[in-house]
Amino acid sequence: MAETLGPQTVVARVGLRSAAVDTDLVIMNQPNDSYVGLDDIGRRIWTILETPSRIDELCSRLAREFAGDPEQISRDVLEFLNELYAENLIAVTADRPPSPTVAD
Repeated sequence: MAETLGPQTVVARVGLRSAAVDTDLVIMNQPNDSYVGLDDIGRRIWTILETPSRIDELCSRLAREFAGDPEQISRDVLEFLNELYAENLIAVTADRPPSPTVAD
């Protein structure tokens, strides 16, 4: 995955089993014989990634939702996406044009 944020599109892999545990989410990665636990923010990102999402748009959306520093959120999200990618939980798809701005 790229080290810079941009138009790359990422999406959660289809067919993974998950279960909610309080505000967290546990994802079973059967091909790797492992599981990944996500906190409430990770769970929010995972929910968004059920639909293909451009990384830059994802970061902008989260910065608005959590009213945080956009640069820090971008760094944190990219690190998180790289972890998901290393676990083969997300796929990088072909770039697509930016989405029109929609109220979340």
